[in-house]
Amino acid sequence: MFDRGIKDQKFLDALKSWPRWSQIVGDKDLFIAMRKKTVNVYYQGCSLFEISYNGGLQLKTHFKYLVRPQVGPAKSYVSWKDDRPDIGQHPEDYFIGGFDIESLKKACSSYAEPEKKGVHEILKSNSNVIDVEIGLSEDPEGEVASEEGKGKGRRGADRIDFAAIQERDRVPCIAFFEAKRFANKELRAEGRNPAVFEQINRYEKFIKAHLTEFEASYREVCQNLVALNADRGNELVQRVAQNPEQLKVDSAVRLVVFDFDEDQRDGKVWRKHHQALLNRLGKERLLLKGSADEFTSGISKYKSRKVAA
Repeated sequence: MFDRGIKDQKFLDALKSWPRWSQIVGDKDLFIAMRKKTVNVYYQGCSLFEISYNGGLQLKTHFKYLVRPQVGPAKSYVSWKDDRPDIGQHPEDYFIGGFDIESLKKACSSYAEPEKKGVHEILKSNSNVIDVEIGLSEDPEGEVASEEGKGKGRRGADRIDFAAIQERDRVPCIAFFEAKRFANKELRAEGRNPAVFEQINRYEKFIKAHLTEFEASYREVCQNLVALNADRGNELVQRVAQNPEQLKVDSAVRLVVFDFDEDQRDGKVWRKHHQALLNRLGKERLLLKGSADEFTSGISKYKSRKVAA
């Protein structure tokens, strides 16, 4: 199944009245993603905060993001004293001990993958992106929403990189995007179809099978974002929040490719791979830019076409 959006009004009210919420919303480097029971705050693909509600707000941050970014080679090794690590009288020299978003961002940046950093640049350039790290799973427990769940034997879900709201023939529509760096081998066709095709096929099959759930979820998400002043000023999100029945979902996933120079783009080696991608996706669904921060056309705006059912 697929379920997005916070339905607990007490949770929403608690967020709005939390003094730190305006700081999070006002930080253009942070991205807010609505889940079913949590709100995740992302930076460069890292879940900086997972916020839930149980009579009050509860925050979680992966412990590795609490190690101060300036803890380098000089402090990488800690001596022991009397059977205890000797971190002295000032553990704050090693660990972030307060609500210091700038330090948290610097700390998690070293864990961010290059591809996720590229997606981060796309998010900053496109205010109509409303979801990231979109887990797809038939198992309601299959989606790992937080950093904690990774690597513990739980079955992780397929994940689409991000979703954006676009206007199609005056109708607000959700479009999905898979992002790859140019160097990613999944884009290459060595005597077979590129591996990314299988990935996109799985995504599209799942979306089609759960189209009604996707529409209901993103209608709720738009209402959440407006209620929490987290809509990034996007007119389409605001329109859906007022008239949710307008929103449609396009099951055709788009492929975003970035991080290449002119020689790589025009080289003989790339031509056959590029052609294979074009044959499967067409020009409308294959978006290429040398630098991730150059993406706008195709994400913020889209030429009119029929919505895939």
